[in-house]
Amino acid sequence: MRRTQPIIGVISDRRTLGHHAFQVQGEKYLRAVVTGSGGLPLGIPCLGAGFDSTGVLDVLDGLLLTGSPSNVEPRHYGGAASRAETMHDAERDLLAFALIPAAIRAGLPLLAICRGFQELNVAFGGSLHQEVHALPGLGR
Repeated sequence: MRRTQPIIGVISDRRTLGHHAFQVQGEKYLRAVVTGSGGLPLGIPCLGAGFDSTGVLDVLDGLLLTGSPSNVEPRHYGGAASRAETMHDAERDLLAFALIPAAIRAGLPLLAICRGFQELNVAFGGSLHQEVHALPGLGR
């Protein structure tokens, strides 16, 4: 059977509900793949170090690095420790930092939104300001 829809990989977040871990993608991103590109969204799970996440790139026509309530861990860009209440997602960090260079090497189209753009920046050696609103000239 010939496929006409592009398959777009959508990075997952890892969330814990009670004692159980779940893979999560924001519905607005999944819907955007369907309505914006006529594509078929395919969730890419963040299962940690024992999972070869880059193998999925062979079947994808594009990659979407979504926004997330979590933040990139500062150790990835040499930043100071985050405030205690800051949400991080170590498994997503591992997944993103494996997928990004592999996707670029493969010439795979990549769209990065919010946290995804931060991941792209850090993957190429960039740094982040954890509280941009506190920078001189950017406050209220």
